[in-house]
Amino acid sequence: MSILWSPKEDQTLVRLGNRGYGRRMRAICLKHKTAKQCADRWNNIQRYVNRPFTPFERNMIRHLYRKYGPRWRRMAAELHHSPQTIMECWQVMDEEAARIRRRMAVQRLLS
Repeated sequence: MSILWSPKEDQTLVRLGNRGYGRRMRAICLKHKTAKQCADRWNNIQRYVNRPFTPFERNMIRHLYRKYGPRWRRMAAELHHSPQTIMECWQVMDEEAARIRRRMAVQRLLS
């Protein structure tokens, strides 16, 4: 199996993925690439192409996490971001919340 991706293969993957085949990688599996390789490459391309999360989307991630737990693919279907970027955004938000909780606990101890 070929591992390296040519610019032409990337363009083909992006073109097909943007047509809605992104969630059905077996259907667009390229010559000399497995469905898993295509899916991984699509997720990596999306990670770098995706726009930043809006405040609304960040609130939606909080809501969907309470609803589904860490089911990133299910959230991705609703938010139109890759599962990886949603998970990374959640981790950053969780770390920010933990930092705020620690700061507030220290302030309570000092007052």
